[in-house]
Amino acid sequence: MRKSAGIVLALVLVVLWAQLASAQFPAPQGYVNDFAKVIDQRSRAELEVVAAQLKKEQGIELAVVTIQTTDPYDPTEYRTRLFEEWGIGGPEDSGLLILLAMEERAIEVETGYGLEGVLPDGKVGAYLDQAVNRYFAQNEFGPGLSYLAQAFQKELAGEEFDPGEDKRSESAGDWLIALGIFLLIAVLMRRGKHYPPGGMGGGSGSRRPTVFIPTGIPRPPQGGFGGRGGGFGGFGGGRSGGGGAGRRF
Repeated sequence: MRKSAGIVLALVLVVLWAQLASAQFPAPQGYVNDFAKVIDQRSRAELEVVAAQLKKEQGIELAVVTIQTTDPYDPTEYRTRLFEEWGIGGPEDSGLLILLAMEERAIEVETGYGLEGVLPDGKVGAYLDQAVNRYFAQNEFGPGLSYLAQAFQKELAGEEFDPGEDKRSESAGDWLIALGIFLLIAVLMRRGKHYPPGGMGGGSGSRRPTVFIPTGIPRPPQGGFGGRGGGFGGFGGGRSGGGGAGRRF
């Protein structure tokens, strides 16, 4: 009898521990999860477009997350646990997580099993070094996240991307035209509904990487790009082997 009671108690403790561990991670709100409220609107728009393109063109799920702290975990352990908790990536384990922790001043990247060959740890670390020196060390968090997302998008597409190249060569006017076209399409798709305009935020950003929106801009997922609007249905159950890299700034 005592043995049975002990087994039951052990099972209960295991369940409670699992629930407690799960409760330490926020639920995903979309591809871009700015829990720390540090991403300007321009960078958020760029990140949403990159995430939608990766999903549509390559079946890759990108999650961008900002949080205040990773406590009680260190940033590297937190990124791996969060990746597994959310299940970023589909059946091919093609998930990618970019995590920014404010109190720890840490930028972390986790890759799914299916992306480790294309994005080895050394290559991820090289892009992180560039992003830290150019953006995060100057507290330019949104531009830094956008830079990383675009760099990884180029690598995953097999295109050349020079981490030392300044992607801010195009004018702010070019970016405004691209964003205007994108918002116009979104408004037409949601005819009759209120669609909040996406402000510029963050100033002119002469050092920011310009997001390249080709002809044939991807349509937002049904209901919009994730977020609180209800259009985001969650990630696809991907797994990670702990690949990636992290830096402090």
